[in-house]
Amino acid sequence: MTVRRILATIVASVGVGAFVCGIGATPARADPLPQWAPFGTTLYTFGDANFCAGSIAVVLEATPRLPGRVLAHVTPLGYLNGPCGNHVALAWVGSAGARSHTVYVHTGATPGRTVTADLWVGMGPAKLFANTWPLQGQIAEWYLWVP
Repeated sequence: MTVRRILATIVASVGVGAFVCGIGATPARADPLPQWAPFGTTLYTFGDANFCAGSIAVVLEATPRLPGRVLAHVTPLGYLNGPCGNHVALAWVGSAGARSHTVYVHTGATPGRTVTADLWVGMGPAKLFANTWPLQGQIAEWYLWVP
């Protein structure tokens, strides 16, 4: 009888431990990031050399398990007469205030490596801009609700 109680206690302890530790839990995923981009999410610009023209995609997503943060994935989609590159300025206004961050992307005629920036925007409504620096093309902007 005592052996059964001990085994039942051990099984219950393992079960509670597995529940608390999250064994079998789904992996961390980003929360949905409600957003509206009235001018699109692609920057069309001239590169920094060889009179090259190209485009850069900017994708935003919420950071998993970090409220108030946004991940900006900046990917050069290719340049004519490349290789070329651009500085991409990201600026935002949110509950954490107004801030900016600059990343550099570089590639040839094919899509290049994605550069990811972690932006502290703050929770709630926010507005984010992206443009190449120095100014050489149109802007992309987002209105979003950061979880």
